[in-house]
Amino acid sequence: MENRTLEQLEAALDAVGNALSPRVEELAHKSTEGLLTPEESEEYAEIIQLNDMLSLIKLQAEAFWSVRAAS
Repeated sequence: MENRTLEQLEAALDAVGNALSPRVEELAHKSTEGLLTPEESEEYAEIIQLNDMLSLIKLQAEAFWSVRAAS
């Protein structure tokens, strides 16, 4: 179950990342150029926060399953 669960989580995270990737690239470019509107700036910040939260969830799942595997 451990590997399957982690694989499912990674697949879900990859799907989210792939879906957001073009928009993130566009916002990153506009941010670098200083061309973000206030709405785009807020959207970009929310995407970054979402990415951070998803990364933490993945790390917590990996830690959980590694502890379970060790016991």
